[in-house]
Amino acid sequence: MIRNEHLDLAVAQGILTAEQAERLRGLAREDVAGEIEADARHDLDVINPDDERFRLIGGFNDVFVTIGIGLLVSGLFPLSRAFNFEPGFAVFCVAAAWGLSELFARKMRLALPSIALALMLALGAAFGGAELGHLISPGLAPVASALAVVLGAVLHERRFGVPVNWAIGAVGLSFALVYIASLMVDHAWYLLFAVLGLAIFAVALRIDATDVTRETRRSDIAFWLHLVAAPMIVHGTIPLLVGAPEGMDGARAVAVLGIYVLLGLVAIVIDRRALLVSGLLYAGVALGYLFSEKVETGMGSSLTLLALAVIILGLSAGWRTIRRALIPLLPLGALKHSIPPAH
Repeated sequence: MIRNEHLDLAVAQGILTAEQAERLRGLAREDVAGEIEADARHDLDVINPDDERFRLIGGFNDVFVTIGIGLLVSGLFPLSRAFNFEPGFAVFCVAAAWGLSELFARKMRLALPSIALALMLALGAAFGGAELGHLISPGLAPVASALAVVLGAVLHERRFGVPVNWAIGAVGLSFALVYIASLMVDHAWYLLFAVLGLAIFAVALRIDATDVTRETRRSDIAFWLHLVAAPMIVHGTIPLLVGAPEGMDGARAVAVLGIYVLLGLVAIVIDRRALLVSGLLYAGVALGYLFSEKVETGMGSSLTLLALAVIILGLSAGWRTIRRALIPLLPLGALKHSIPPAH
């Protein structure tokens, strides 16, 4: 095995340049890191063979760097306002996010700081796009801001390969489409959010189907897309079907719980929990209404929270058992090969 001293000797004898030696050291470090990550994923597969997971924190240094990024953004914004130069915040934000991504995302590959920097760049792009759009026409500012976020996410993803950029781009594009459509059609927010959420959900499922064992970066991309699609589907579909939570009655409460059960079945089948989390608000409102009809108001709130806790903890504890029992009973056909195995 080639060691550091061998590389130093090769540089001293002119076999390699110092730059080539350093590149070889970097390649070796990346290879070791990849082996460690693969071993960790293998260990997780042995313990939890079909649990939903994604990379977030590799160590406390991730948290430490992310705190620094947050402080940087917090300092840049008031500084730009103090000099009465708000566009400067966008420029500094994008430049700083890109430069720091070269170190923390591309070279060091820190997961949490990479996510924070992608969000930082999106924030700067949103401010910059809004300023540019306002110069052209005030009405274009929201659309220009959203499209700038999409452009920033695409460029950041192509350079640094941070999975959360897919979700950021999806949010930006959805906002632009919803805003444009709202100018032409009034009161179409719920339907638009539902349709766009289902479109993002379909893309996430398609990506999941290419990595059913969830061992590659594609699984992280799908996770973030599911996280974006779920609230759009839930908060767009349920008000369309049963009305706003403020007008809850007994029939609507039962209907909401029925929809939540259906969402839960879908979540279990595809092995993604985002739909269940997004539907908790409506499930809580429905349970709260039903409890309030049977018990005192004060107890109703407590019973609602306890019921939601039982649902979440029960599903968490029995997730794999439920999937093993449920999936063989469903007529999935060819779709069975596009979801994580239940065994």
